[in-house]
Amino acid sequence: MAMRNLLRVHKEIEDVNADFHSLRTVLKETANKAKWNFVMFPNDGALSHLPLIGELIIPSEYPNCPPVLHLFTRTLRYNVDVYRNNINNDNHSTMCFDILSSKSRGGTWENDYTISCLFASLMQALVTQRVPQTYGSDRAEFVTMDTLDQIKKSVHKTYQEHKNRIPYLPTIPTIRAASVAAKPFIFTRLDDETPLDSLQFQAEDKYVSQPFYLQDPQDPQSWSTVLDLRNLHPGVVFSVILSNKRGTDVTGRKNDTILLRNGVTGTAAKKQKNEPIRWFYHGKPLNDQNLSVCVTVTSDQFVISYKDDDANTFIVHGDTPISKLRKAQIGNVAGMPFYVTILLKRKSGAEGFINVLDQKQVGFVHASQIETPMAIRRKYPKSVSLTLGTEQTARLQGVIDFYELGLEFKVQRNVWFPAHYTLISSTDYPNEEYTKAIDEIYTPMRGKAVEVNIIAIIADGDCVALLTDTYRCPEDQVELQSFPEKSLSALTMRLRSDKVTASCVDELLGRVSEDTQKDWVHIGDVYIKLPQPIKVVCHLQFQF
Repeated sequence: MAMRNLLRVHKEIEDVNADFHSLRTVLKETANKAKWNFVMFPNDGALSHLPLIGELIIPSEYPNCPPVLHLFTRTLRYNVDVYRNNINNDNHSTMCFDILSSKSRGGTWENDYTISCLFASLMQALVTQRVPQTYGSDRAEFVTMDTLDQIKKSVHKTYQEHKNRIPYLPTIPTIRAASVAAKPFIFTRLDDETPLDSLQFQAEDKYVSQPFYLQDPQDPQSWSTVLDLRNLHPGVVFSVILSNKRGTDVTGRKNDTILLRNGVTGTAAKKQKNEPIRWFYHGKPLNDQNLSVCVTVTSDQFVISYKDDDANTFIVHGDTPISKLRKAQIGNVAGMPFYVTILLKRKSGAEGFINVLDQKQVGFVHASQIETPMAIRRKYPKSVSLTLGTEQTARLQGVIDFYELGLEFKVQRNVWFPAHYTLISSTDYPNEEYTKAIDEIYTPMRGKAVEVNIIAIIADGDCVALLTDTYRCPEDQVELQSFPEKSLSALTMRLRSDKVTASCVDELLGRVSEDTQKDWVHIGDVYIKLPQPIKVVCHLQFQF
């Protein structure tokens, strides 16, 4: 090889090694100046994060002729493995790509291409969901858990055979996830509102979350769940589907379905309204044993991150499923309810379950993708509310049922819409006193349990509510107050219909507060003092 060509090769290989973040490839020189060993880590699909071992051979005619690539690792992808019998042939590659042939031989290689171009092309071939074929159109590849298991064994075996070529593997760059305050996803079966803390896989089982809304810059919200996947085995399909369809059309057959789907195999899908579904690879397969994943949805992100047990933190990076949820990506969906569906489809093997873990009111997202509208940048919340947990909501609805109040009312608090009460609002208090209350009373209580004392049930023809008289933090022995200060407050539990406004509860509370001790004179109003107060635990919710 001419000296000038040799210098060019060294410069191009330096460029590849310097761009590990993008190309995920490291080349090492051998005693033969024309041969280089390499390891590469695909950043998507079934091979993501796995070390693939091979060699690069520079022909004497370079750059007029392309390099020869031998990949020792079997990938189970036709166009990559098709010529494996050429592994010992320095004149022919083991793969079938146009860039590995010069134009004179019907390929696409040009002499101004570089080794970086070659590895970028190889990387693209390894991570695309549509696999090019020698004859005919591309073939869609849907990786299964069983296939992933085979690939991992193949990669491990090959690396052990060739580890002397690359004795020290580089560390794959990862990014620690950014934590955000998040409400918990509550999963139920399609025909049952009972909240579940374990999701079974028996046949084809679907679990659906409460509804939520995207693209709301005035009131940005976040939701999350942490799932323990240690019981998954190769016979189970696991997918997380964000869609405007509640637990139905999980493959996007209907015209008006909007869908984003990610699973543990790294196979993903996207569908906008009035468009066909598109499948692709999106992220690292999350099928490792003892793996916990966090599913987080914000107003503009849908993220699956995974827990690094060594660092005790969640990891999110370019390889982890991250879907943007802005108008440019999914259209205008403001005001449209969305749901998260967990699909567990057992094709073979034993029945089992995955656990829904405590997400501790936190989700995890990619910090560089976070939009920061003015509403988020505000230091002080618009209001602070108390929100009942799902178990507490169900318990109190049982108490109301016992007294047969509002049984026929259409709007009832449940696991999807827990009861809440506004303790303080920026519109109800002078600014200086409001910010002082936030700083001195509510901010120190953030994340702590609040004990609520329920003393009675009140009702009329439009609503049913629970009367409360004190809110206190048992941990700090601090009693909270509502603003403007009230001796009594009410948690709305039922409304006759969705046309009844929440103000009807305030009006009922005003009538009740006149005098709860004397005989009732308000016709149609109901006041039932409980035999003894019921204490329930709530959490503070800050609305920005």
